[in-house]
Amino acid sequence: MHVTGYHPYFKATPKSLNDADFNRLITYFELLTAVEKPIVSLVTPVYRAKETLIAHMISLSNLKTIIPYEVIFVENNADQESLSILEQLGAKVVSEPRQGITYARQKGLEVARGQIICSLDPDSIYDPYYIDKMALPFFVDKDLVLCYSVSKSYENDFQLSFRMRFRNRLKVAYFRWKLAQKFTTKIKHIRAVCMAIRKEAILPIGYDTDLRAVSGCDDGMLAIHLYNKGKFKYVPIDVYTALPPKREPGKPFPFCNERFMPVKKSLEETYQRLEIKQPSH
Repeated sequence: MHVTGYHPYFKATPKSLNDADFNRLITYFELLTAVEKPIVSLVTPVYRAKETLIAHMISLSNLKTIIPYEVIFVENNADQESLSILEQLGAKVVSEPRQGITYARQKGLEVARGQIICSLDPDSIYDPYYIDKMALPFFVDKDLVLCYSVSKSYENDFQLSFRMRFRNRLKVAYFRWKLAQKFTTKIKHIRAVCMAIRKEAILPIGYDTDLRAVSGCDDGMLAIHLYNKGKFKYVPIDVYTALPPKREPGKPFPFCNERFMPVKKSLEETYQRLEIKQPSH
């Protein structure tokens, strides 16, 4: 199903689904509970996701693979509507009360049983062969620690206007060009929405939960840590996600910098006291 086919599921609730879709999701999550030894773990943090959550679930139920996998939703003080959707459809849910996407992803990492962790977003629609394309490379190359790709965007109700299609073509071209650059450029443009990570590589590192802000910061910092552990691989694949919020002009894809890192006040004050003032003329 193409992303535009998910239009009927925008703002859907379990009660608004037809019997076929409702039973499909109930059966899907029941079957997942029978997977004793998953090789891949799909981890989706949930905060405010009621409008797109069911569409996201439908896209997961469309996955085609023979690789055993599990799906984990990490509710991070989620709204009641999102929690109700997860409960009514029988999804596996774990809770993380500490607010923040990095705390949620860290919780998912800790409970995941798979060898490969796929970091998903609840407003994203994934290619039916996402698991095979993102996970199989790890079993071909033992030195591989991260597979990543580029997501496209959809409009509010999963529609793609001509303008949006053109924007997506430019976005993918821009990202692929950036991802082909040197390390310091490439690392800033890797996004969690399209990440698959070898668990044994990320587990000792974990997510930087003390970042003051994210928006690309958490993804990039994790990629920097992983770069010291092994090899990266770009995987061309279709993933559609909601439009990001408007960015500062000239900085469409911000990355973590000193403004977002934890600040030690005592050290900062020491620097200020030692600063030599230039004489005025």
